Amino acid sequence: MDSILISPKTEKELQYVLELLTSLEIEAKKISEKDRDDFELAQLLKDVDASGIVREEKKPIKLTVTQVKLLELSEAEMAGKTVISEKHIQVDEDEWLNK
Repeated sequence: MDSILISPKTEKELQYVLELLTSLEIEAKKISEKDRDDFELAQLLKDVDASGIVREEKKPIKLTVTQVKLLELSEAEMAGKTVISEKHIQVDEDEWLNK
């Protein structure tokens, strides 16, 4: 049988729902917010496609003189440049894989 997970907004709502389910003789269990978050994360992980890209450790890349100079630029000097963070790249990659 399938189950439902209910996340009331207030303690009063929680008590009301528990009382309602008890009066209907439906088994209900109160869990902590941390346990709920763990459950939701487990559900997300269950839906992950494990056949995706597996990254291997890579050897360090020797930078060119130009690349080293770019890395040494101050924030003010970089103001007009397009900089893409690793996190942004990962999000784009994840979206592409999930198409």
